Amino acid sequence: MAMLVDSFMLAAVVHELRAFQGAAVRRIRPVAPFQIALLLQGRGVKVWVILSAHTRYAHVGWCPEAPQTEPFEHPETVRFAEALSRHLEGAKLVGAEQVDFDRLLLLRFVAITPLGERKRFALWAEIMGKHSNLVLVDEESQLIVDALKRLPSSVNRYREVLPNRPYLRPPMGERRNPLAVTPDELSQLATLHPIAEPRDWAKLFFGMSEALLTLMAEQIGEPLNNPDAFGRALQWLRKTVQQGKFAPTVWRDESGVIVWCYPLPLENLPQRHDTMPSPDASVPRPSPPVPFRSTHFGPPLSEWLNLLAHQETIEQRRQSLLGELRRQLEGVEQQLKAVRQRWQETQDADRYRRWGELLLTFAHEIPDGATEAIVTDYGTNPPQTVHIPLPEGKTVMDAAQHYFALYRKLKNAANALPSVMERLRRRADELRQLMERVQNADESELLKLREEARAQATPSPPSAQRDGEFLRYVVAGGYEVWVGRNADANAKLLRLARPDDLWFHVKGAPGSHALLRVRQRNEQVPPDAIREAAQLAAYHSRRRTSAWVEVDYTKAKYVRPVKGQKGLALYTHFKTVAVEPKGPDEIAMTGERRR
Repeated sequence: MAMLVDSFMLAAVVHELRAFQGAAVRRIRPVAPFQIALLLQGRGVKVWVILSAHTRYAHVGWCPEAPQTEPFEHPETVRFAEALSRHLEGAKLVGAEQVDFDRLLLLRFVAITPLGERKRFALWAEIMGKHSNLVLVDEESQLIVDALKRLPSSVNRYREVLPNRPYLRPPMGERRNPLAVTPDELSQLATLHPIAEPRDWAKLFFGMSEALLTLMAEQIGEPLNNPDAFGRALQWLRKTVQQGKFAPTVWRDESGVIVWCYPLPLENLPQRHDTMPSPDASVPRPSPPVPFRSTHFGPPLSEWLNLLAHQETIEQRRQSLLGELRRQLEGVEQQLKAVRQRWQETQDADRYRRWGELLLTFAHEIPDGATEAIVTDYGTNPPQTVHIPLPEGKTVMDAAQHYFALYRKLKNAANALPSVMERLRRRADELRQLMERVQNADESELLKLREEARAQATPSPPSAQRDGEFLRYVVAGGYEVWVGRNADANAKLLRLARPDDLWFHVKGAPGSHALLRVRQRNEQVPPDAIREAAQLAAYHSRRRTSAWVEVDYTKAKYVRPVKGQKGLALYTHFKTVAVEPKGPDEIAMTGERRR
């Protein structure tokens, strides 16, 4: 990635910060992840100094107004802001310097302790890309007070960045200060490291970006292809930095949005990924950004980089939401595929019924222990020989009941599956449309779409009434259904159940216990109420998103908790119903049926 903030830009910021010396720190607050703002006030000064250790947009800047903030959760930033507040609130800024023309800034503060003692602190801003950091150091002991990014030896073998450890400057490598190099040293460096093109100088000196090399070449009027030319450019750079001869320039697009800024104007604006035109030929090429002179450099620098960070955050949210929607769509498409396969299986339901009938008819002719029954079906014209597999370990009569049960199961599924397939098709279409809207959404619309997507993914049951650990519903016939919200609630549900209440649980999967409350002993609960209670049990299980789910139900007197296994239960005398999971809003309860 190209260097967004070079040493020349930081030199311009330091030059402006020196004008704030003598002002006191009145307030410190976190404004974004990895970003802190210090309010300096006094001696005619009131500004906010911005210190960012963002992995891509780290910088030091300032602004006259309080920076805008959005709610965020970032414990490291909050912790470091609190540490700065404890030690620097009330302290005076007494110095600002750039170390060796590197992307390493040092802000010096003097605080007065409650005992009247003067205590000196150094706040280091290490602008090093993904290794950027902010470190507060006690200048007397040179021990670290705290750091925004704490780095133990397991993370950084060269230096530990932890409280009460000695502060060490980040490793310099082979680069050096371009403002301190002599002509002879420059000649020797060029001999040891041949320069094939101007950008090769950036390998030898701190903070040399493409923009700075372009500016230096423009200032001396020739390319920086040899040591002599580069030496003259360094003389100009040294004089400019020492005398503070900056002319801050801001480039804005046709809508007035900042796209770049630099301490001096450039004739040839370096191409940047964030200012390049769209590769789509159908999109009109944007007009070139227009340069404007600025009174100061710190404010536009923070404006530009915070805008880039904000845009990146929006794009990350967009891609995260698109990824979530793609996963949902894949899940829906897989469910739809499974339902279609199941639908094909239901077409054989009548065959299983006929197998059961044939087994009952010819049971006396089939030997014990057979694995296959070969019988003649006289119900067809002409009669046909039928081979019927016999499940292992089952008698002929058991096998017949097995096929009758399979027939009923498939018939139930056949009645439910068309509506399930239609619902899944609609959901897939909704997700595709939502993804298209997300792709083209602006910031405000993106936030709305994210909430919309979350609401669709986890619909809340509007007709549920919370009662402690339970959710209470009313189903067909006016029956109350209680659903446990956790393992404790499931256990309590059993303790409160009456013997003839109906207990529901998804077969073979984790889920909440559901209890249909009957009105009297031996009451015959209508099938509609049983089906809706089962749908609620399926909805509150891990199989909520399945096309159809098998739910067991039995009277509460046949259910007993497992000792030492909170929320688990064993049950007998149960029946099984296959249902489509539905929340209360989908069950379409009428006002008369609600509690």
